[in-house]
Amino acid sequence: MLYGPERHEPRSPAPWRESDARAAIERWAGRALADFDPARGWPTHPREDGALPGQPFDELYGGAGGAIWALEHLADAGATERRWDFRPYLDGSAERAVAVLADSQHGTASFLLGETGLRLLAWKLTRDEAAARRVAELVEGNLHNPVREALWGSPGTVLAAIAMAEHTGEAAWIELVQRAVQTLWDEMEPIEAAGGAMGWVQNLYGRVETLIGAGHGFVGNVYPAVRGAAFIAPALRDGFAARALQFLEATALRGPEGMNWWPRVPPYSPANKPPMVQDCHGAPGVICRLAPLPRDVPDADAWDRLLLQAGELTWHAGPLTKGVAFCHGTAGSAHAMLQLFARTGDELWLQRARALALHGIGQVEREHAVHGQGRHTLWSGDLGMACVLWDCITGRPGFPTLDRF
Repeated sequence: MLYGPERHEPRSPAPWRESDARAAIERWAGRALADFDPARGWPTHPREDGALPGQPFDELYGGAGGAIWALEHLADAGATERRWDFRPYLDGSAERAVAVLADSQHGTASFLLGETGLRLLAWKLTRDEAAARRVAELVEGNLHNPVREALWGSPGTVLAAIAMAEHTGEAAWIELVQRAVQTLWDEMEPIEAAGGAMGWVQNLYGRVETLIGAGHGFVGNVYPAVRGAAFIAPALRDGFAARALQFLEATALRGPEGMNWWPRVPPYSPANKPPMVQDCHGAPGVICRLAPLPRDVPDADAWDRLLLQAGELTWHAGPLTKGVAFCHGTAGSAHAMLQLFARTGDELWLQRARALALHGIGQVEREHAVHGQGRHTLWSGDLGMACVLWDCITGRPGFPTLDRF
């Protein structure tokens, strides 16, 4: 089997209506603002990992940093009105996040869980040069993190440098991006279990292994060469694309429903569970990170075939029972459909994105009824779904912290 049907649920049969999407975005933003405590941020949702319910978090992934980024993104896009000033709250948020990670075996620089993303957010809202200098120090210090994956390592923190290079155009940021992407290239090695294709070995949570997905593995490591393509040599960009195609074709699972991947090579799944279909592991993450590859890379037709087969599998599997989380839920799958629409121009993928996003509205409301509170987070909750809903309205994918500043 290419996926586990028990992890998914039937799509809602209701028709897409833009007015419903706009109302959901406004409703969820309103709930988030009503629940915001200027001194403590937002109470952690009962389903959030890593904290006791009610304990505040500052990180971008499942905490206040991500919620703030989402609300700012929606206001900048015109999806909601700006009715807040989060700058006072951000003062000290990076230090609080570092304190939470004091015992982390992988450091505290993490883009989504640690200091780097929060310093970038502070610069975004204040243009404080001290914050920019600290971002540069963090990216530089994390270049050779042996974890070699996007959550803790350089493939994640370099996204902050790419954002700064995009926004400022300054030579120092461009040079830092170039060194980080070159370092990723230099750290690749032949992976015997992938037929000798070039990849990375992760040293994550005490395990030394080769992971495939966007959250912790190969696909997430290639993404900086895609997002930062404007700043690196075309030959290096094409080299990443060629190695990625070889690796993904060597490790792909193929069937009548489409194409998917195990979390790691050699294949392994606890308790013989089938592969996952979500952004962090599986076909949606492959699409979300690699569908933006420029069409002038070598073997573009082969890339189209691979990405479209991954899209068919994602659509066939449907919404996830875990909920809407971009990382491991329906929002990530909807975003994958949007990326295929952007790549192909085929309206079918936009229709599919909207169908999944519409289902996500119902999932958010069911969760709210069960827990009596919103899940005010970017990568794991309601506000990430709100960002994807807005992109379904506009037809342009651009998830904040991942695709755009």
